[in-house]
Amino acid sequence: MSLRSPLSPQRKPLAVVALLLASGFLIIALLGYYAAHPAMRDHILRALYLNLLIGLLVTLSALAILYRLFNGYQRRIDAQTILDGLTELPNRRGFDLLAVQALHEAQREPKPLTALLLELDDFKRLDTTHGHIASDQLLTGVARDLTENLRHSDIVCRWSAEAFVVLLKDTDGQTGLKIAEKIRQYIEKQRYFCSGKQLLVTVSIGLTTLQDKDTLHSLLSRTDHALQRARQTGDNRTCVEMPHSSYE
Repeated sequence: MSLRSPLSPQRKPLAVVALLLASGFLIIALLGYYAAHPAMRDHILRALYLNLLIGLLVTLSALAILYRLFNGYQRRIDAQTILDGLTELPNRRGFDLLAVQALHEAQREPKPLTALLLELDDFKRLDTTHGHIASDQLLTGVARDLTENLRHSDIVCRWSAEAFVVLLKDTDGQTGLKIAEKIRQYIEKQRYFCSGKQLLVTVSIGLTTLQDKDTLHSLLSRTDHALQRARQTGDNRTCVEMPHSSYE
């Protein structure tokens, strides 16, 4: 699903302007033809046809170039609206687009789907102690490690300043828990070099699985509740929220 760019509505006026210019050129040429002496009209007619052909080719070339330019601008603007500028992962808007489709596919088949919500522990202290640049580098490193430790079919997005959301396709709760623990332990052992400093970080993870009547809101509500339990019980752990729980 693509997002419409603000540049899209400008294409129609552009085509109208080009059409008006071509029409004006044709009208002027025809007026010149009929105003000319009859003996000169054959010569003028041949020149008119040649000029019309040249004008048509120039107009079509200009429109093709402008169309490509507008398409390029639209793709860049579309990417900016759905991607996080720091980590280059999909942002919350991008996640909504991807997640709705993933939920629809999982419930239609049906296939299992596991959701993870990961949050860096004590991130505000790290940010205050080491500065924003180091924190940005840390987030970029964690995002890279998340992507490298998951499949291409899985959805990984930046959820908030220090949180990431993951949808594991075709993955049941038991397998999802193993993946979550693998990620948590991997990040715990990593050494992130940020602004000349070596930073250690841990993550807390909330996990739940998709149910038949779930909406994206109910799925994420359970995942968030599981994450809060992980935070309240000491950080650096994974907590699972049972599917029958509802936090609408």
